[in-house]
Amino acid sequence: MTNEDSNGPTARTTIEVDRQVWREVRAEAVSEGKNVSEKLEEILRDHVGLEEDANA
Repeated sequence: MTNEDSNGPTARTTIEVDRQVWREVRAEAVSEGKNVSEKLEEILRDHVGLEEDANA
């Protein structure tokens, strides 16, 4: 499923993640003033070598 919004196309998905990993990512996101989706996208972009979205 895609969603066209002000930040461009996005995909909504469901994943299963180790509870401790989730807590760490969520805590890091909160400390940076981001939501978990923003933090996960940042982590994934870094992992696959994509640059930050210019519209973000």
